[in-house]
Amino acid sequence: MITGSIDKLTPQGAIGWLYHRELMEPVRIRAFLDNELIGETLASSYRADLHQVGLGDGHCGFDMSFTRPISESHLPFIKIKPDSIDLSLSLTGKAVYLDLLHAVLSNAHGAGRNRSILGGLWTDRTDAAQILTGRLAVGSCVADMQPMLQELIANGFVVLPGVLAPNGMTRKDALALDLQGKSIAQDVDRDARLREALDTLAKLIFRDVAVRLLRAVFDDHPVIYSLDKIEEEMEFHQAASLEALPSPAESLLLYVGFPGGNSRLDFIRESHEMAEFGPSGKSRWTFEGASDLGSLAKQEGLSIGEAEFGNLDIVVVSPGLVHRVSGSSRAPVLAAFATPRRITPLRFLSGSDSWVEVNHVSGARIRI
Repeated sequence: MITGSIDKLTPQGAIGWLYHRELMEPVRIRAFLDNELIGETLASSYRADLHQVGLGDGHCGFDMSFTRPISESHLPFIKIKPDSIDLSLSLTGKAVYLDLLHAVLSNAHGAGRNRSILGGLWTDRTDAAQILTGRLAVGSCVADMQPMLQELIANGFVVLPGVLAPNGMTRKDALALDLQGKSIAQDVDRDARLREALDTLAKLIFRDVAVRLLRAVFDDHPVIYSLDKIEEEMEFHQAASLEALPSPAESLLLYVGFPGGNSRLDFIRESHEMAEFGPSGKSRWTFEGASDLGSLAKQEGLSIGEAEFGNLDIVVVSPGLVHRVSGSSRAPVLAAFATPRRITPLRFLSGSDSWVEVNHVSGARIRI
């Protein structure tokens, strides 16, 4: 059996190894690009690491220089194989896909793309501002939505001031939050009370401005899948990390304050425009990755912004923003997790849980 791999592949050459215990002579290694021979050498260099793991006497490594520099965008298409043997060596360690992606982005600075390998909402793309301009031009987005969408794209969140006037969120509205965690399958009375409370919340949250904004972002009707009352300072997190979704990056968080004082949103400035992976190597689209970035921001004194909101306001936070909200027993915060109707959380798809659902006249709905 012949074994081997490419440990490093660059525009100048390749480093790797090839071993066969029954071959008495070193094997010649050749590199091809579109059937063009671009390099060759013998797999005869001594490598102590290979010797230590029992690959003969360790003289099976190679360091090949190409006959000409190769563009990074062509690296994934290079084929490296032993002479006269139908075997292509695979690359270990650094993924060639990342080399290709880096080359594409380096040569096409203005190319629009999602900021996550998972894809996501159009507002989280690098060309979101241009997409918005196009939507306005063709009439698929009404002009009065432009300022709110521009703010969401630029800052990663937008505060909709006073949209819940005249009364806003009240403490009576907490009834649905207190009931939703209890069993509803065997209690008809609780089921009825929960539906009534959810209907009240739906009429409150799904005001015209809020629904039209959510629909513009989602390209679909919005559905709220969880309602939580926050009464403490949360850890830094990010919308897509709070619920297991088939498409995790297609989600938003809505926050509303209760009476008793203004609430606060803390956010890492421009975090919705950061690369997906932070210093720890964890994706900021996971709870652990977002929390790590939040801890790093506090330790290093990175720029953390603040925004206040009250019980007449709705805060809409994009899927890419690393943030936290601060509530208290005196002034709690309602957190609502929303997705487009085309996306359903995995726990609802499993069939293991029952749920209660209310529909709003706008086409929006709450399901918990």
